[in-house]
Amino acid sequence: MVDGVLYYTYWYEGEARQGQCIRLAAIPDTLSGDILCLEQNLPLLEGDYEVVGDQLRPLEQAPLPPDLDDDSEDLSALLALLPVVTIDPNKHFTKKGKYKSEIQNLIKCQGGSCPGAPKSNHIIPLLGKSSEGELVFEKFRARYALALVYTLAVYKKSWILQLISGLKCLHSLGIVHRDLRIDNLVFSSDGSCLLICDLESRWGNHLAPEISHEPVLEAGWTEKSDIYDLGYVIKGMIYGNVPITHQVEWHVPKPLDAIVDACTYDVLEERPSLDDLYAMVNEIDLNMKTHA
Repeated sequence: MVDGVLYYTYWYEGEARQGQCIRLAAIPDTLSGDILCLEQNLPLLEGDYEVVGDQLRPLEQAPLPPDLDDDSEDLSALLALLPVVTIDPNKHFTKKGKYKSEIQNLIKCQGGSCPGAPKSNHIIPLLGKSSEGELVFEKFRARYALALVYTLAVYKKSWILQLISGLKCLHSLGIVHRDLRIDNLVFSSDGSCLLICDLESRWGNHLAPEISHEPVLEAGWTEKSDIYDLGYVIKGMIYGNVPITHQVEWHVPKPLDAIVDACTYDVLEERPSLDDLYAMVNEIDLNMKTHA
């Protein structure tokens, strides 16, 4: 709180090493207050910035993200197996790998080799490594694709069904994502194709009620907890880039409310399978308008 005004700070994952920092002031009946209350979208700006009332200004000294313990593993043996890719900033995205599981999962999704043959068009493929030893991927659009308003046909055909298909591929390979959220989705330049990324399968969401909140690696993540998280991803798609706050009730409009409700049953045995979810989504009438 500054001068009696409450500020909310968010970090969005992106190309910058620490992502993009956005700070919003909770001032009623202004742009920043309206954003927090879901009445306005986040401005699509580059770099760190803040919205204070109706003013937009750059954050010259943005705060750092919360300091997390660095538990990175030695990846040298796995990196040695990857081809070196000449980086084109317009075509490639690079990131420093942290865990063996991410490389192993990515390679598994590509038939056991890199670049290999992707088993799903909805899981981001690993292209290789940079000369500095970073993981190299094709450059896609991040969650800012969600800032635009889309039809139910896009939600259904271009995103939700693709997300279910990608997740089904992961589960068929014995991979539980653990951290399924809209920050871990990327989109083709035209928004027609969705891909799941961040396959570390190490730390993850604690949304599902069966997941322990203790800081342990085996907190109870399963395929069913991925399905629970899927419900929140669909909700995130509906609300786009608006930062999640507790200032509003996150109501899901029909007909997607039934899908989200099914995913987020408290009793994990009652959550549908991915095949059942696919069928439920496929049965949605595309002529139906989303409404409360």
